[in-house]
Amino acid sequence: MNPSSAPFYMSASFACILLSANPLTSYAADQSTSPWMLGNWQGGRDELHSKGLDFDINYRSDSAYNASGGYNKNKKVAYADQYMLSVAADLGKILGARPSKAVLTLIDRNGQELAKERLTDPRSGSLTQTQNVYGRGSVTRLSQLYYELEIQRPSSYFRVGRFGPEEFGQFDCDFQNLIFCGNSGGNWHGDDWYNFPIGQWATALKLKIQDDVDFQIGVFEQNPTLLENDNAFKMNMSGAEGALIPFEVIWSPKKAFFGRPGEFRLGAFYNTTDADDLRYNSDGREHAYEPDSRFESHRGRKGWWYVIRQTVGAIDEDPQRGIEVFSEGFWNDRDTGAVANHYNIGVIIKGPFASRPQDSIGLAVGGLSLSSNVTKYQREVNNYNRISDFDNPLYMPVQTDEYSSELYYGVKVTNWLTVRPNLQYIVHPGGVDKVDDAFVMGLMIRASF
Repeated sequence: MNPSSAPFYMSASFACILLSANPLTSYAADQSTSPWMLGNWQGGRDELHSKGLDFDINYRSDSAYNASGGYNKNKKVAYADQYMLSVAADLGKILGARPSKAVLTLIDRNGQELAKERLTDPRSGSLTQTQNVYGRGSVTRLSQLYYELEIQRPSSYFRVGRFGPEEFGQFDCDFQNLIFCGNSGGNWHGDDWYNFPIGQWATALKLKIQDDVDFQIGVFEQNPTLLENDNAFKMNMSGAEGALIPFEVIWSPKKAFFGRPGEFRLGAFYNTTDADDLRYNSDGREHAYEPDSRFESHRGRKGWWYVIRQTVGAIDEDPQRGIEVFSEGFWNDRDTGAVANHYNIGVIIKGPFASRPQDSIGLAVGGLSLSSNVTKYQREVNNYNRISDFDNPLYMPVQTDEYSSELYYGVKVTNWLTVRPNLQYIVHPGGVDKVDDAFVMGLMIRASF
């Protein structure tokens, strides 16, 4: 066996190992309806829940193989995984207090990312990721430690502590490619928007304006030192540079288009920190021609996004077998945001076959566009250095657009184990049109303990 392919085989056989090799698993496998591999702890989970304590312990892995194309044609299987332990304490039950809770979440991530390792030119770096579970270092982190107080009704709350802004522009991560997962702001403005698993000091307020309309706003510490592995449990605010302030309106009608439920989000953010211009120096001239000068500094950064999710039908009119279409979009400040915009559209079909009512199929396409200032700067650098040969090591690759697509089939092996093989196709990896389009084979595994 090729040593580089070992993680893939480890990931592919994970379900079989769980089901056959572990005696605890054998015990749990008999409980076919259990959502957890280890079962209900002989009633222990229910008892703890009745007393106000809930545990979430899960595993996820993303494996990817470069079947063809990309910058580096050497074949590789890249493997990344994540282990999560989360504890939620219902303080209303435990202390007899007002409806409130305390949450603690630890995350451990490990592995490699295929786009970075094989698909993109190392001179330009990668944009999207073929394995969205990869990122923010191979380390165990304190991701969440917060207190949440319910305000008037269950969906309205005030939250304070350490957590990230992942609930703004929230979208499920059923797809393996990052362009179809989570909040676009954190994915494409990651130098000042720290999504999960990064935790930062923050406060957030969510209010139900009407039965189907919510508004939320937050203030999050902007501190680049939190990205360092050595600061995975950092609690002080040394190194903080400012604050990220996102806000969002959420409309969730039970009957939207086609008389079926939907969710529509519209939001924006402002970051109080300074940011360098992508093209010009402090005198307003081309920085490429004065490389020793300083870039122009801008006060604050901003951007906005939307998320659309709409159920358009149901197979055999079974609400558990719905057909949902979705779209996401994100726009950055073009002077400071390298990725000017991101957009996607797709469909998810639940229970596609009567014999497999818990399986799912997903198909999506999307793209990223680099800021025109980034593209012009790169071209001017090459002009200044008088280099036009792409193969010259000193050539700066010119980045424009990158497009991705993904098709997956999600197999619900048990109530606690899901396996999702997927196929991905990336056009212009890294946004460089001189890099061959890439075909990627992927495998996602999720297990709840």
